[in-house]
Amino acid sequence: MSESFRRMLRALPDFPDELPEFDPETAPSDPVELFRDWLEVAVVRGIRQPHAFSLATTDAAGLVSSRMLILKDIDASGWWFATSRLSRKGRELEQNTAVALNFFWAELGRQVRVTGDAVELSDEVSAADWAARPSADGATNPAWQVYAVRPREIEFWQARHDRNHIRHRYDF
Repeated sequence: MSESFRRMLRALPDFPDELPEFDPETAPSDPVELFRDWLEVAVVRGIRQPHAFSLATTDAAGLVSSRMLILKDIDASGWWFATSRLSRKGRELEQNTAVALNFFWAELGRQVRVTGDAVELSDEVSAADWAARPSADGATNPAWQVYAVRPREIEFWQARHDRNHIRHRYDF
């Protein structure tokens, strides 16, 4: 890597001049409530695809891969996403259910990281999700699967300009 490239990388802007305040002492005891609050702020601020997250999975050899997905829901069963069981991530989830989700809103200097295990939801839930897709044409897709991530840990991260970033973690 050239020195000019490193300088260029270091010179790139980090976060906007004004960042939201976050005091972990005032955070609700339920991390889902805090997530919904942060997501609502992102929606109000007009952040595109605020429900998008990076999903990291591993294969049987422990090799990690990651891709962007859309959050479908959060309920008592966990944090929902969907994919084909035949896709790379579907095959990896069959081998190893441990996953990590990472939501990142650069415009707010915020991220939320969720780690846990993905469990398959019912065939009915998966069929309803497939039918609700914008490209739905009435066909069925038996390979389509909705998963819920049962968290082991959820961490909320708020950037600060002094680089003393704030982390607030929930463990389960």
